[in-house]
Amino acid sequence: MKYAIIFAFSTIAFTSAAQQVQTDRVFTNAGYPYKNLIMKAERVELIYSEEQHKTTCRVKVYKAGTLHEGAPMEVSSKAFSDAPVKSCLARHNAKQILGLL
Repeated sequence: MKYAIIFAFSTIAFTSAAQQVQTDRVFTNAGYPYKNLIMKAERVELIYSEEQHKTTCRVKVYKAGTLHEGAPMEVSSKAFSDAPVKSCLARHNAKQILGLL
């Protein structure tokens, strides 16, 4: 299977009165360790906000009621659109979380 499915791809958009959350399915071909992480986890969330040419994002990984969370990162909008999971979760952090699953 060339692509792994990220279960939840969350967008947080704040309005003046309420919080709106959008959930989409996203496909990735980032390879090891990202594909393995996505396949072993129950749910993977990608939380991000965009401003002009930069995106601030973080990845949350859920397995058996446990949350593993990557540090917030600031990346270019192009890098984010090309490889969202890979750009928002450092490889060594992805390998560390994969070892905990």
